[in-house]
Amino acid sequence: MNLIKQWNEYMGPKDERLEAEGNRFAKIGFVILLIGSVVCCYYSIMLEQVSDVTDTPIYTAVGERVFDPAMLLFVCILIACFVSSYLETKHGVVSSRTRLATVDRIPWGYVALLSVATGAVICALSVALRIVAEIQIVGLDEVVWLGDLAIGVVYFTLGFMVAFGAFALQFHSAIKRRRALEGDLED
Repeated sequence: MNLIKQWNEYMGPKDERLEAEGNRFAKIGFVILLIGSVVCCYYSIMLEQVSDVTDTPIYTAVGERVFDPAMLLFVCILIACFVSSYLETKHGVVSSRTRLATVDRIPWGYVALLSVATGAVICALSVALRIVAEIQIVGLDEVVWLGDLAIGVVYFTLGFMVAFGAFALQFHSAIKRRRALEGDLED
């Protein structure tokens, strides 16, 4: 709890106007995610029903021709995230915290910290879930521990690089847009 308190003190108070804008964009992303999730679940149910009615198991060669509901859900999540981020950036909003809301330059240390955290989460999830999947499929004795760790390192690196570029671009675009909006107000 002390770490959260220190973080809140460092980031400064929240700007209520920016928080309201951010909440509005998050709501749009949530609605996209909710509708997309329902469609994905319903599609999955329909796949199971058709599979049962036609006595055609999905998890065979037939399933290779079927669009995977999990991939559809992943696409839906990405769309919801990108739409919210795009709308925030378009309106010059990076954060509701005053420390980040008023920056004139990209805070490289903060971008690097977020990128490392993103890479670490991707790495941990990749390694852990891959190990669990291997245990379920081939058993504990056949788990390739070093291979899983190597894949985690590769995913960490990719996640870090993509996150670093995305966060830097988001800050750059929001700063540029905020300056343009401020210039319009002065005219």
